[in-house]
Amino acid sequence: MKDDLEEFVLRAQKGDKTALNEIIKREQNNIYTTLYYLKKDESDLADIMQDVLIKLTQRIHQLKKVTYFKTWLNQIIINSYYDYLRKNKKKIVTIDPFRPNEEVEFEIPDNSTNPQDRILSSELDLIIKNAIENLPIQYKIPIALREIQGLSYDEISSITKTSIGTVKSRISRARAKIKDDIDKYTRG
Repeated sequence: MKDDLEEFVLRAQKGDKTALNEIIKREQNNIYTTLYYLKKDESDLADIMQDVLIKLTQRIHQLKKVTYFKTWLNQIIINSYYDYLRKNKKKIVTIDPFRPNEEVEFEIPDNSTNPQDRILSSELDLIIKNAIENLPIQYKIPIALREIQGLSYDEISSITKTSIGTVKSRISRARAKIKDDIDKYTRG
């Protein structure tokens, strides 16, 4: 499948619009999911996503190595997110990661048959989503790229322009904070 994507990228770089459409079709869910976890509300999510897709379309010919497509695309996602924050004069770094969060609706399909299990599961999903949203931006981006996009530490290091050690440290701290929030929930 990865080779398939690389073939589409090569074709798109040569001006094949069908290949470009296929890339967009394949990647739009990953783009949306990453942005969804980075942004607390969905009010401008479509605008940021559109910006990512426009940049992808306009710049695909600039990608030098097709094997780095995912890393390149995630760099566009992160840059578009930062551009959005700058345009809207929002702070990029959260000083207090423990501040109360707005209530956010979050649905994850649940196939359990027991209604009580379903309620507990959806509550836990909300706890995890809120825990990620409340992370400072320097932890939120690496954890989203690692856990949602499945990128390697090397790729995250390249995207965030930080050392691999910093990436590992930030992901570890993010996981610890998320675990702490889950532990508080399970202890009652």
